[in-house]
Amino acid sequence: MPEPTAATYRFYSWLRQGLLASLSGPGASGPATAGRLALPVRLRVNDRAPIDVNVQLYGPGDITGLDAREIIRTEPHAHMTDFEPNYFPTIEFDRPDFPWLFTPAAADSARRLRPWICLIVVPKERATLKTNQQRPLPALTCALEDLPDLDQSWAWAHAQIVAEQRSTPDPSPRATLQQILNDHPERTLSRLLVPRRLDPNTPYYACLVPTYEVGRKAGLGEPITPEDEQALKPAWSKNTAAGPVTLPVFFQWEFRTGLAGDFESLARRLKAQPLPSSVGLRPVDIRTPGWGMPTLPPGAPGSLLDLGGALLTPETQPRDWPDQPRKAFQLALGAILNAPAAMAGTSGAPALLGPPLYGQWYVDRDSLPPADQPPHWFRDLNLDPRHRIAAGIGTMVIRNEQEPLMASAWDQLEQERRDRQRLKRAQLAEAVGDSLSKKHFAALDPARLLQLTGPALQALTGIATSPATPPTATDKLLSGHPAVTGAFRRLTRMNGPITSHAATFDALRLPANSPASTAGQAFRPLMQFAIATKQRQAPALREWSELKADVLRRLAPKEAVLAAVKQSMPTVENTELTTFAPTFPQPMYEPLRDYAPDLLLPGMDQVPSNTIALLKTNPELIEAYMVGLNHEMSRELLWRGFPTDQRGTYFRQFWDAAGEELPATDAERESRFDITRITSWPMDSRLGSHSARGSAVGQMVLLIRGDLLRRYPRAMVYALESVWSADGTRRELGTTERYPIFRATQAPDITMLGFPLTETDVRGADNKAGGHPGWFFVLQEQPTEPRFGLDVATTYGGTPAHWRDLTWGHLAPDEAALKQIVYVPIDGLLKNTVVDQIPWGKNSAQMATITRQPPFRVAVHARTWLPARQ
Repeated sequence: MPEPTAATYRFYSWLRQGLLASLSGPGASGPATAGRLALPVRLRVNDRAPIDVNVQLYGPGDITGLDAREIIRTEPHAHMTDFEPNYFPTIEFDRPDFPWLFTPAAADSARRLRPWICLIVVPKERATLKTNQQRPLPALTCALEDLPDLDQSWAWAHAQIVAEQRSTPDPSPRATLQQILNDHPERTLSRLLVPRRLDPNTPYYACLVPTYEVGRKAGLGEPITPEDEQALKPAWSKNTAAGPVTLPVFFQWEFRTGLAGDFESLARRLKAQPLPSSVGLRPVDIRTPGWGMPTLPPGAPGSLLDLGGALLTPETQPRDWPDQPRKAFQLALGAILNAPAAMAGTSGAPALLGPPLYGQWYVDRDSLPPADQPPHWFRDLNLDPRHRIAAGIGTMVIRNEQEPLMASAWDQLEQERRDRQRLKRAQLAEAVGDSLSKKHFAALDPARLLQLTGPALQALTGIATSPATPPTATDKLLSGHPAVTGAFRRLTRMNGPITSHAATFDALRLPANSPASTAGQAFRPLMQFAIATKQRQAPALREWSELKADVLRRLAPKEAVLAAVKQSMPTVENTELTTFAPTFPQPMYEPLRDYAPDLLLPGMDQVPSNTIALLKTNPELIEAYMVGLNHEMSRELLWRGFPTDQRGTYFRQFWDAAGEELPATDAERESRFDITRITSWPMDSRLGSHSARGSAVGQMVLLIRGDLLRRYPRAMVYALESVWSADGTRRELGTTERYPIFRATQAPDITMLGFPLTETDVRGADNKAGGHPGWFFVLQEQPTEPRFGLDVATTYGGTPAHWRDLTWGHLAPDEAALKQIVYVPIDGLLKNTVVDQIPWGKNSAQMATITRQPPFRVAVHARTWLPARQ
């Protein structure tokens, strides 16, 4: 196994290759004296005196366009509408030396080199971008104050190389820069940054423009004089009079900033706090139920029940339903529900239509069983008004969505009809094949069977075998063995040389370890069989009988027919015909949320903004709702004349499991559902115990309310197992991760993510001696390509303790002064500041290191929400 490696970024202030690597010239920051870089070449012809010639290289005045394929990435991407205003726009090039490729100068004494291009960002409302057929390039006109200081352009251009850092020291020397450039060009690039302070919710142009006046004139189609080439003036200067500046644009795109705040600042706004105990419950008044049932006075015990939603808080405790009013209520309700069945058994009595018995077709009953008699889940569902409410919501959903559901059911039935025809043909093929196999193959002895089936044997090697299964004797025989060739079959035919001279071959048998030829050894199996047949040697005959059985098994048509069927019906496990019921895989929490929002999470409006909280699922309500859906769908199918036995489980998905990895096996596919098939529910089971995910208790759900996931929908949210510190006093981040198994949303800013963990799992033990330390819940910015910028200002002035804590506020003494800053100044308040042994403004590689924004991650332990055990 190759050794694991980790990628690390190396930044270089500038990079030049080829002829440019050894040239010298005017400094980037000082006055220029030559219009182009020149390569001195000395020519000598025969014995004559050498001639010195300066070969001039291309400069910025020669460039009137560039290949867009050189640009490999922009940040933000074109037309993005919510770019973080505290980050830097960037552009990346495939060549690691591209920003300095046509710079007509060399690095100065401080090893700084001005690029020949730079990226600028200007507000759309203060700029115009026009295309003129008379000009080589489009032209941008903007105010001088919207442009950066070109004397500091060297600080915002750098090259990047991705180097591999092994987990263990590598004894071999580290690859040199030149080796990486030569052997791994895919790991190199160059980048330009725009260190501009952007305003929130503002549209911008991002434009790639030249930094030299000769480049500006060439791009605009203006004449270039020798004086222009000699002077090498900058394309603009802060020392010139203020006014509009027109620049040619090599490449441009548009974007818009979002509201103030990046991932880190939005994540820090979230408060991990328990929710009010009233969240998750809704009171139900059963004092006057009607239908002749007993009534209760106001305030009497049992007059109010708590209807829990599909989600509850860990502290949710519904009020008890006292035994006396409960039994009286359920006795009266049971009599009403059983009345239609009782009247149907009375001779001459009219038919009576009563309230529905939810799930009755799945247990094949038209009345409730006596008290404490199975099926218990059937009694739980129909005699508890809270569960009947949830099931009733399910019936309402079907009535409102019946047309699209029935259209889908009829489409599925037509597909099923075609599939059944395929299976019937497959069954016929199996029956005919079995008959032929028994008639022509099974009656043959092993030798004759191998002779007859020889041409087809090698095609059978892959049937009914698994890559993980070791090869059998049959596999070895069938894999190109000489014994199955035509020549060998001729030798071993009935009354042929082998069978007629078996005794002679017996005398010539070779020992197992003999260095005989491969061809000779190839004859041994059937030679031995011929001898064994003649001498009636039972062990050898038994071995060949097993070989025959194996070959017959592989010749059986069932496996071959099923393999052919799977080509068009991949999920088919056999060719048996089964009872058909349509299925609807859509997550059914969505119609519950839309038709009865209080049943998803009652009291959701009480969740404060910028909250992260822990919830748990309510399996009883979810199953009651799902039974209601399936019960009503059975009635609708019957009413529409759809062929059904009313026992299908049409809806099994409550939560949205679309983000899970696609299942590979039947067991994995089954585990994605929220309930098992209702017909499989044990008679002695209770409502809420039928999760296909294998848990009969509520699973943990992380609720996040705020702008974070709305702004960053691709953010990573996962559970991370904690570990005890070495001294056993702290919980630290481990390495085992669990990702959400379902997701639910509620507009405008609520996201709920479910995990395959219970409250006991995530809480953990109170101390190391007690056992497992529990789990953290983690919110992490999606790790992508490097991004650059400064954190949102919280204070002003001063020096950060570490460069990773650098904010825009460190650039100015107060908020008013910060608003006057357009581009990050190299010589501002942080001039000569050294933090983490990295000086501010030394070179562009150091500035890239300082302003790079690593992916932010915040972790909260579940015990933040869960109270300690009593």
